[in-house]
Amino acid sequence: MRNISRLSKIRVTKMITLMLTMAVVMSTSAGCGKTKEAEVLTEPETVEVTEPVADSNEKAATSTEVTPTPEVTPTEEVSEEETEEESSEELTVDLSKVKAFDAPKTMYAMSNVNVRKGPSTDYESLGMLKLGDTVDVIGQDTDGWYQFKYKNEVAFASDDYLSDTAPALVVADPAAIADVTAAQAVVPAAVPTPAAAEAVTPAKVVTAPAGVLFIGDSRCVMMRDAVGGGGCSWICKEAKGYNWFESTAIPQADECIGKGTKVVIALGVNDVGNVNNYAALVNYKAAEWAARGAKTYFVSVNPVWENPYVTEEQVVAFNASIVGQLIGVRWIDTHSYLMGSGYRLVDGMHYDDETSIRIFQAIVGSLR
Repeated sequence: MRNISRLSKIRVTKMITLMLTMAVVMSTSAGCGKTKEAEVLTEPETVEVTEPVADSNEKAATSTEVTPTPEVTPTEEVSEEETEEESSEELTVDLSKVKAFDAPKTMYAMSNVNVRKGPSTDYESLGMLKLGDTVDVIGQDTDGWYQFKYKNEVAFASDDYLSDTAPALVVADPAAIADVTAAQAVVPAAVPTPAAAEAVTPAKVVTAPAGVLFIGDSRCVMMRDAVGGGGCSWICKEAKGYNWFESTAIPQADECIGKGTKVVIALGVNDVGNVNNYAALVNYKAAEWAARGAKTYFVSVNPVWENPYVTEEQVVAFNASIVGQLIGVRWIDTHSYLMGSGYRLVDGMHYDDETSIRIFQAIVGSLR
């Protein structure tokens, strides 16, 4: 019985072992199936994980190569164009302020003068009229600028340089011009270097006697500034000539001229063609002012160098012509003084402060 029980136990044990073995085999088979299935599932996952990274890098690289970097320049260019358009609109001529003439009038250029697109120096220049040129004026702006056709365009020129009378195109004495040419050999032709300018000792500013009234253009303005007024009264403005002298300066002067006033007139460089008009008007007013107890002086137009508006020959001609026409007016020849002593120009027409001070001293020293 023991042997049978033992045999049974052995069989049972074997059977259990066999069953366990089969279970393991089945489990292993099922497990391998799951593993294979898992392997199939993980391969796409691996591709999905790795491929997006590769795609992302490729897209980043592509984005860098294809997408342009934003630029600011186009915006700035548009802004500049808009600004130019706005500026252009601001400079549009207001024709309502231009009074049309019933018929064109022939006007003469009394000096070289810029022709502009509108009635002020803010407008673009279209060209230049030379001394003696004529234009048929068709209207006038409220500020005095004449309107006319120039190179098939509507144009304007300042009334300070146009006149309805022909300019005095006098020719200077050849001997006088020869003297000027010889003297120019010792006159500085250009602005000195800063070192040379610093080496010059400024002239001492003097104070004029009481009652001196200066009437002049931009050269007078610079002289006034250089001497700090010099104790004088001043009626002067840049780029002005005969028309301004007649319409504005004389009425202002009439209000303050009295006994003991010394009237010093320094005009002509801007419109040398008006020499006869200057002479006639100055003579007339000098007689009137003399009745009030005043004295009138006329200062020569001083030397110029290269500039687009007036030549030294024209300056010499102006001086030679007007000095022979003045009656009861004292002539102050600072032109000869500067030609003999030297001078410095900063732009071909205007002087540096040191020269302006010396001119002022020469004028004041000539007042009697």
